[in-house]
Amino acid sequence: MNVNANRIRRCSGSMLFAGMLAVMSMLVIATAHAEYPDHPIKGIVAFPPGGGTDVFARLVSDRLGKVLGQPVVIENKGGADGNIGMDAAAKAAPDGYTILFNSSAATVNPVMYRHLAFDPAKSLRPAAILCEYYNLILVNTDKIPSRTLPEFVELLRRNPGKYNFAANGARLGIELFKQAAKVDVEVIPYRGAGDATIGLLRGDADFMIVNAPGLTQHIASGKLRALAITAPVRQPDFPDVETTAEAGYPQYDYSSFFGAYVPAGTPIEIVRKLNAAINTVTAMPEVIAQFRAQSATAVQSTLDGAQKRYEGDIAKYRDIVERAHIPTVD
Repeated sequence: MNVNANRIRRCSGSMLFAGMLAVMSMLVIATAHAEYPDHPIKGIVAFPPGGGTDVFARLVSDRLGKVLGQPVVIENKGGADGNIGMDAAAKAAPDGYTILFNSSAATVNPVMYRHLAFDPAKSLRPAAILCEYYNLILVNTDKIPSRTLPEFVELLRRNPGKYNFAANGARLGIELFKQAAKVDVEVIPYRGAGDATIGLLRGDADFMIVNAPGLTQHIASGKLRALAITAPVRQPDFPDVETTAEAGYPQYDYSSFFGAYVPAGTPIEIVRKLNAAINTVTAMPEVIAQFRAQSATAVQSTLDGAQKRYEGDIAKYRDIVERAHIPTVD
């Protein structure tokens, strides 16, 4: 009996010790999460400086750093239609110290590329949606005389293959346009919207389809002309620009969202903290106004809402690609 009692006491002591270790471990983890962040955060932008994604990221990052109590340092990792930056974020340590700021590439690239080095749907998790934005169909006014979208489509149809499109990312936007308008154009690939805009302004390309950040000054100067916008209604900052539906192309709906992502596996407590901090930033009146000035609408999202939108857009684009037989990229 004494032997059995000793065994029971030893077993109970071991279990108690193991339980105490587990509790202490959880307390350490909880404390670490509570102290997050305790050093600067890297904010990866998947495109070069100057494009819409970069403009939005820099608008948010400074204020986000102040809300979190640590700076968010932007690092541009452009190239391969945003895949280089996305890959870097997906493979970063899931500790909350790497945030990916990304545009529609986050939902388009999983559909348009067959052999990515990572699985966006499984390797990245949206922490928040920051804004919704719409795309402008822009032309170089020195090269394109058209003043309306129907006039431009007619010009393209009369001259198949003559005019060039500045591809500022994955090909879905232009392929959708080609399908909707039944036109044939040459495509010039660029690393991102900033480079594509420079090409358009120089006259190396004739038109592009892109969100507004960084372009309003060129539209105001007359160097570029906005023929239509892919929004459900006209936007306050472009009251004279028709929607694609008004211009006769309701089937051309190419709008998206700008989001913040973290590597999959990031502790949920950290993701929740980031979500709350980002929502605080996007609710600031000056941020709402600056998003609006860039033809975007600020958003405050839940984690579940962001995840559903992320997965939903990937599914929507995949369906479009399959139905329209849009070629994908190796």
